[in-house]
Formats: sequence, structure tokens, C-alpha cells
Amino acid sequence: MRKIKYSILLGLLLLLWSTVPAFAKDVTVQLDGNVLSCRHDPVIENDRVLVPMRDIMEPLGYEVVWNEKDRSIVAKDADTNMYLTINNAYATVNNTQVVLDAAPRIIDDITMVALRFVADYSGASVTWDPKTYTVSIERGGAPSTPEYTTADSVVYIQTNKIQGSGIVLSEDGLIATNFHVIENASTAQIIFNDGTIYAGGITVVGLDPQADIALLQIDKQGLHPVTPSYTITAGEKVTAIGSPKGKRNVSSTGTVNGYTDDIISMTAPIAHGSSGGGLFNAAGQVIGMCSSYSENQYFAIPIEKVLAVHRTMNLPISGMKNYVYQPSAPRNITYTTENGYTYFIWEPVYDADYYYIYIASEEGGNYQQVKNTTLNNNQWYWNYPHAFGISMTNNQGFYIRIATVRDGVVCGTSNPIYVPAK
Repeated sequence: MRKIKYSILLGLLLLLWSTVPAFAKDVTVQLDGNVLSCRHDPVIENDRVLVPMRDIMEPLGYEVVWNEKDRSIVAKDADTNMYLTINNAYATVNNTQVVLDAAPRIIDDITMVALRFVADYSGASVTWDPKTYTVSIERGGAPSTPEYTTADSVVYIQTNKIQGSGIVLSEDGLIATNFHVIENASTAQIIFNDGTIYAGGITVVGLDPQADIALLQIDKQGLHPVTPSYTITAGEKVTAIGSPKGKRNVSSTGTVNGYTDDIISMTAPIAHGSSGGGLFNAAGQVIGMCSSYSENQYFAIPIEKVLAVHRTMNLPISGMKNYVYQPSAPRNITYTTENGYTYFIWEPVYDADYYYIYIASEEGGNYQQVKNTTLNNNQWYWNYPHAFGISMTNNQGFYIRIATVRDGVVCGTSNPIYVPAK
């Protein structure tokens, strides 16, 4: 298995080093023995035959849709759904990630895909005759089984403290998980979907503990990384994969309730042990990392936020035993106004017990603490889609500050934010 992956990687590197295509104008494409007219001649590039996707797939009964926003292509029929992205060597077939031997290309405004991909996953029988330069396509047959699945990109993490999950970000051993999965740990093991146990060195290379994100590097090659997507849509179907209660790589499905730059709210159930697992869209791309849950609400951190964590650390996992995390003021405070109320939300602060809210009529004025009349105290708790709302009866603008509280002590207070009168 490792040799196969190495060959694929080598092939991809060769593609990067040699990007000038050879146009094979004498290549003939036949469908069921008849010559098929194509809008673009097939291309031979680094011994890979690229063919125009739409001209091949539509005669096979597929609907082909181009998405300009993320430069992706969807091809689907009654049984098969394919998702590809231009210049991306990973695709998904029926929600399962597959590795391509050549990434899709745009040549003369035509999407070109590897003939091998069509052969493996279209359900048709496809052959290439190098002597006559003929592509022969025969309808019928069944798609091949993809080389690996999205579950192969999610791992089980067991520390000497707790158990959690992780997402494989690179073929050479970069893994994302939640900070709380490795907090205060001194040892850890990683178990892959095939049951392989990794007990070698683990280095913490990036942390954003307040956002509950950790990046780990292990000494292992040939892994199956996720394909990230930064596009999130309310209502879209999602699948959460993790290891709830120690059961390795369990899947649950649901939809996206809503999202911010810091959090995704979803209906796909997760539980203790799911932390650090992957949240995948219908195309098999990871859009988030599962992180927390409350009553009837389940949350993930957008993958774009996870990947934005700087990899500037070099801390052995044993060093987490003495790592001290101190929460600070809430970040990314935003608000919306609706029906006379102003609603606030911010990035949830990991390990905060609750928050204090202060308002004033002037930036440097006397800030008054806002009482939570529901709880009859001054404690406010983070929630989605709103942490709290306020109505100013005098219709005046105001300034607001929010403080993080842990163990009864204020850990940090935000800078004043002005909310104008409406």
C-alpha cells in the first residue's frame, strides 16, 4: 500500500515539474465502436491521456455541472456522483475520496480529465491503444471501488488523559485535533482506520488553545489527507466522522444549521471522543473539525480556521504536561440588529466558565454590568446563534465590552465596541 501511494506522489511531482501538454491531434475517441466528436482533441501529458470531460461523460448519461466559484465539476447519474476540482489531484466518488493520477485541467476553456479516472469510475469500459492512438469506450459495467474512503483520513487519538479524534491534513503526517484532546497529556497513540497503531514521536507544531485547535506532526508517510472546502452552506447535508465513546470512526449525518467564521452549528450528532473528528460535505470534502456539543446542538470549527493556525512550534507531546493555557478576552465579536434588539456572538473561548457583559454610553464612560434576568445573576453563557441580546429603550448608541471568566476570575476583557442607534 505504501509503495502505491509513493508512486502516486512521484507521479504528481512529475506533473508539477512538466506542465507543457502535448496535443495529440490524431487521437480518436470511440463510443461503442463509433467515432465520438469532441470539442477538444485529447492531450497526452507525462504519459497520461487527458480527455474533454463533458464530451465523454454526457454521452454516458451523466449530467455535468461547472461551478465557477470554486472551479469544481460535478458529474452525476442515477447511481454515481463525482466531484472534481481544477488542479486538484483528489476527487470524490459517491462521498468517497479518491486519488487521481492526473489533476483536471482547463485547456482552451475546456475541462480535461484523466482517461484513467473515466475508466475507473464512470461505469464504462475504457481502453487506450497506444499503437493506434485510440480511446475506446464501451457502455456498461460498474464503477471500481475507490482506493480509500474519507474514514481513512480520520484517526483515533488516545492520550494518557482522554480519548479523541483527529484529521489527517497531509500525506507526510500532519494531523489536526482539538487542543483539549492533548491538554496536559504526556503520551499519545494514534490509531488509523485500518487498525494500524502509531506509537512513535508526536510533535505539537501549532496551537490556538483559545479556539481549541492543535496541529500535530508524526513521523509517518503515505497517509490519506482530507480535501478541504472553505464553502459552507446552511441546510447542506454533512457527515461527521470520529470516535465517540471510543468506537473508532463512527459516522453520523445531519445538516448545517448555520455558521460563522469561528463555528459551524450542525445536526449531525457527536459525543465524547468525537472531538477532533472531521465534518464532511456531500462531496466528501472536509468543511470543519468537530469540537463540542450542548443540549441538541453540535458544533465544529471551520477547516479554514484550523488550517490558518501557524506551524511555528516544536513541542514534543510530553511537553503538553507542563503547558499552561490562560484564556483571554473574547475574539471576533459581531452583532446583528433585528426588531429593536441587538444580538451578539463571538468566538467561543475554550474553558471559559461564563462571561460578563458591560455597557456604557461613552467609550471611556462608566461601564455598567448587564444582569442576566433569566438566571438572576451576572453570568452569561455562549450560545448559537446568539450569546445574548439587548434592547436600548432610549434608541441611543452604546459601547459594549465582554469579559471571559474562569474559576470566578476575569481572564480578559474585550476592547469597547460601538453599536450605533437604529
